Parts: sequence; structure tokens; C-alpha cells
Amino acid sequence: MELSCPVSAERINENVVRIIAFIVAVIAITCVVFSNYWAIVFLLFDFALRAFTSGKFSLLKFIAIKIADGLSLSPKMKDLAPKKFAATLGFGFCLLITAVFLFDFYNAALIFTSVMIIFALLESLFAICVGCYIYSFLQIFTKKNEV
Repeated sequence: MELSCPVSAERINENVVRIIAFIVAVIAITCVVFSNYWAIVFLLFDFALRAFTSGKFSLLKFIAIKIADGLSLSPKMKDLAPKKFAATLGFGFCLLITAVFLFDFYNAALIFTSVMIIFALLESLFAICVGCYIYSFLQIFTKKNEV
């Protein structure tokens, strides 16, 4: 399978994206450890801000920029579109986690949160964007249905 990602002319600092992913993982791990998923609602709104707007009001993006600046990390500019797609997936995961938590399906909330933690850690620690793999799979799936 050839990896394919959405493309745009807009750019974003990959260091900031990876710091955001690490913060997401820490928040999600905290939710699992304390069996309290209310912070996922915060993530839901923050993912929405980054997925569906410019992200300028995202608290996690603001914090990540400050951390990157404080650590004097030189910017590594990357295409924004795959990161927006990944933020959309994060929004979907948080929506799903919130729903199953509110309906008292704690094991499902734990499973979905664990998957989100794995995805966030892959991005944060290894710069592996699972969103690109999902996007590639969706492209293959939609092309097969067009034939």
C-alpha cells in the first residue's frame, strides 16, 4: 500500500504538532488512570478548534508553541492538511469516547481512549501519523467503490 496524505499549501511546525500529541497522550492517560473521562470533553473542543478552524484559539496549540519556543526548537515546517485530518480523527475519537462514557460503557471508553493514546504517542515520539495510514486506506476503499 502506498502511503497517501491530504495536501494543502498551508504549513505547520511539526515540533508543535508533536508536542500537542504528547499533551493529548498525557491527558488521556490521566483520564484512564483516574477513571475520569471529563478531560476528554476538553480534548473534544480543542480537537474541534484545530480540525475545523485555524486553531488560533486552541489552548493546546498555544501551550505547545510556548514549549517549542522555550526549548528553542527550530521549526520543521510540514503540510497542514494531514495534521488537520488527524485532528478531525481525534475529534471523532473524543466524541465517541464521550458518548460511550456518558452511556456508562466504561470498557469501551477505556479501549477507545487507549487507541487514541497509542496514536498520539506514535505521532509524538516517532512522528508516525496514523491519520495518513487511515487516509490512504480510505482512498483505496473509495476507489474500489467507484469501479
